Amino acid sequence: MMEFLANLKLEEKLKALSAYADDFPIPIIVHHVPDFSVVYMNKIGLDILGVNLAELQTIDPKEYVARYFNTEDDAETSPKIHDRVTDSASQPSSYFQQVKSKTGEWRLYASNTSVFLTDEDGNATHVITTASPLDPEHHITIKINRLMDDIRFLRNNAMVFAKLSVREIEILKLMALGLSSIEIAEQLFIALSTVDTHRRNIRQKLALKNNYDAVKFAQAFNLV
Repeated sequence: MMEFLANLKLEEKLKALSAYADDFPIPIIVHHVPDFSVVYMNKIGLDILGVNLAELQTIDPKEYVARYFNTEDDAETSPKIHDRVTDSASQPSSYFQQVKSKTGEWRLYASNTSVFLTDEDGNATHVITTASPLDPEHHITIKINRLMDDIRFLRNNAMVFAKLSVREIEILKLMALGLSSIEIAEQLFIALSTVDTHRRNIRQKLALKNNYDAVKFAQAFNLV
């Protein structure tokens, strides 16, 4: 009986939402908790993905993420979103996400997720998300994309960077600053051959192809 009433309440809320959701210029999505399967998406959202609602409702949640979103970003944000909306129904979760459209183009969205429906005990059963597209040419969008790229670089290379010794990290910083082996040797008061050995080990451990790669590592890990 309780499940029947819950389903009836969901149908009523979805009916009320669908009556005006297509008038909004942004995607609106309702997910089921805890698997975050899609229950509802308005027309503009479906048009962006190039799919109809019936098909979307049959897609496995993991496949849905792999097909339309950056999986690395989702792996980091989804648990936080889940914890936020299930722990506090009054506190929405805001985040950025990259979405792949039907044309294969990636676009950045500023999304907000909050509780849409709860059970009799106050536990979230469904959440609602609005996703506002950001102008790809806007300087803020460019900076956010760059930041997200940096975060992914950090995530993917943290274990590799951890293999460097304290001295190698010190030399990597000087390499990124453009110092030559002779200049590094003079600054650190070590032999030139020692510097060359460290530089060779750094290139091998980090798979550096050129000095640009050294600069990227140094910037990502706050050495410069």
